[in-house]
Amino acid sequence: MNRVSKRFGFVLVGVFLVAALAFAQAGRGKARLSGTVVDENGQPVEAAEVKIEFEKGGLVDKTTTNAKGEFYFLGLGTGQVIVTASAEGFLDASTNARISQLADGARNFVSLVLKEDKERKIRLKDAAALEELEKGNQLFGERKFDEALQVFQEFAVNNPNVYQIHFNIGDTYREKGEFAKANEQYLAAQAKAKEKADVVLQARALASLGEVCLRQEKYKEAQEYFTQSIALNPKDEILAYNVAEIFFGRNQTDKAIEYYQLATKIKPEWSEPYLKMGYAYLNKGDMKKAVEQLNEFLKRDPESPQAPVVKNLIETLTKTK
Repeated sequence: MNRVSKRFGFVLVGVFLVAALAFAQAGRGKARLSGTVVDENGQPVEAAEVKIEFEKGGLVDKTTTNAKGEFYFLGLGTGQVIVTASAEGFLDASTNARISQLADGARNFVSLVLKEDKERKIRLKDAAALEELEKGNQLFGERKFDEALQVFQEFAVNNPNVYQIHFNIGDTYREKGEFAKANEQYLAAQAKAKEKADVVLQARALASLGEVCLRQEKYKEAQEYFTQSIALNPKDEILAYNVAEIFFGRNQTDKAIEYYQLATKIKPEWSEPYLKMGYAYLNKGDMKKAVEQLNEFLKRDPESPQAPVVKNLIETLTKTK
């Protein structure tokens, strides 16, 4: 919950102060924040998602822009907030704002400019290229690695600008146990991502290099790559979760828990890391923490298809305590 700023030049008394403080501390109050989302040409961006989040915790809310690129948040408490706008085809944009409880109801206003996401769009020239890529992915899923590799390599020749294909080729070499060749592909992907200033794929390349080290039982090097990966893209809960999955799959339970926890810190409302953390604690024989994490999963996703199984597991674990 947000703490109400104590820098007031006056003192309010009575029950109204108590009520106002409690209200504002939860991120709620009487303030209003409005703003616009436009592109680099100053044109409004319609249906952009706008998220507001109090820096010290508390209220998190979302809305979308109208046809004029405008958005509004009502009933806000006092505090410093981060406002983030996102829309398909654009890079996210964020700004900070200070929300104040003004007696005259004056409006706070912010403007966000979204830049076109040119470099991370994969433009396939025709449907045949997409079909070719899907064929390779299907072969990979069927563990027909030599055939998949041939498809991916042909795709790379025909689509030289789609540098993401290096990951497909690298993953295939990794599964074949040809780790040096896998690393060559991941390094190529990393170099291209640096050229394009694509931190998401740079981080993915580092994580891929870490997984290769892990498979070779080079645990120290693997940890260094994973640490660099998360540091480069610290707000990517999927990356943290995937690193946890890698460790869990290699029976590195403590490390898996560490990265599952990181995923929950980045995105507390996401249920899946809590479920996997419960299983990880169960593997460690820590029934109490396993139950705690499984309950956290149910709080966030009580209608999950896995919920009945989890409930039965919690009941069993509770009885065996």
